[in-house]
Formats: sequence, structure tokens, C-alpha cells
Amino acid sequence: MKARTLFATALTALSLSVSLGAFAQSADATQYRYGLDLDIAKVISIEVPNSPQCEVVTAKMTYRNSAGEVETLSYEQLSNVCANQN
Repeated sequence: MKARTLFATALTALSLSVSLGAFAQSADATQYRYGLDLDIAKVISIEVPNSPQCEVVTAKMTYRNSAGEVETLSYEQLSNVCANQN
């Protein structure tokens, strides 16, 4: 009986963890829009997806604001391949 209760509790905790992780992933990045007031104290990383052709891709910038909180911003830019084309 105790094993069944322990198993049910663990399963509930695991499913709650997965659903909260999915929610955090979807609310992870703020989409940039023109005129957005940004508070960037330090850029931590910039991720640009690889693309084999010149096209618009969605990049993500992770940064720390002046309050020390880590935030993520997504924005659109041309892929790195476009810089090599004439």
C-alpha cells in the first residue's frame, strides 16, 4: 500500500514538473517589437539558428537587466549566410 502511494505521489510530481516546464518554455522569451524599451545591463548570450540559405530567422538574446534579473528576448534577423552573398 505504501509503495502504491509513493508511486502515485512521484508520478503526480513528475507530471506537474513536466507541465510547469512546458509552460515556462512557452513564456520564456519576450518577442521584440519596434520601440520596445529595453533594460540591458549585460548580454549573456546570443543564439542564431543555422540556415543553409539567406532567409529571416528568429534569434534569441539572453541578458541581465539593471536589477540583475536574467531575461530572454527573441527577434528576427537575416541568417549569417546572407552576409557572405553579394
